Amino acid sequence: MCNLRCTFCQNYDISHVRNGEDLTPEDLAEWYIKLQNLGGVHNINLVTPEHVVPQVALSILTAAEMGLRIPIVYNTSAYDSFESLKLLDGLVDIYLPDFKLWSSAESKRLLKAEDYPNAAKESIREMHRQVGDLCFTPDGIARRGLLVRHLIMPGLTDESEKIMRWLSAEVSKDTFVNLMDQYRPAANVGKAKKARVPKATHASTDKETSFSQGKEGVRYADINRAITNDELTTVRKAAEDAGLWRFCDPPKHGGFHI
Repeated sequence: MCNLRCTFCQNYDISHVRNGEDLTPEDLAEWYIKLQNLGGVHNINLVTPEHVVPQVALSILTAAEMGLRIPIVYNTSAYDSFESLKLLDGLVDIYLPDFKLWSSAESKRLLKAEDYPNAAKESIREMHRQVGDLCFTPDGIARRGLLVRHLIMPGLTDESEKIMRWLSAEVSKDTFVNLMDQYRPAANVGKAKKARVPKATHASTDKETSFSQGKEGVRYADINRAITNDELTTVRKAAEDAGLWRFCDPPKHGGFHI
């Protein structure tokens, strides 16, 4: 389960409910080996494992003793603790964090986590310290490093621009960035607000009551739309102006794989 409660979660049906089954670190290690030896995968991708880092670390150590050779990908919201990331130093090959929002006010409103920006900045700095900039094998498969994802939000390009400038100045101009344009209203966005209808008085009429109920509106109306091409262009230009140059563009010569 994800440790954030984003109001716009694009994967609400799988990230906010408890699915699957419980596994021990040893069970996980065996799965890593099966995927490597029988599945033909390029890496082991651990998605939102922030809440089980000690168990993940033990599973990686166990799998290494069993012959694990492919990279470990830590796929995260960046809402990690510094102490947890220290446990993973030397165990994770590729860090794949999101950097969602810049300001505490918007993070409190949309992520339900006012401290998210500071946590994300501290986490991404530490991730880069551990693995550096993203590098690849000769055949274009990601081998080691940091790739930061950013979902561009409608009406919030100022947040995006500040994130791009920070990545360039405080992490690395060679940071690989995935500017994602697939935002769509989901989860709680666009849902009808619960109407607060005052108790009826002797003077009120059915017509007045029904009029009050009809003015309820929708939740998070400001982000109840897709992003525009202008917003995407604005963020991309801000990233380039900041000195960033490595983006997940459509592949021209076979591209790369993670």
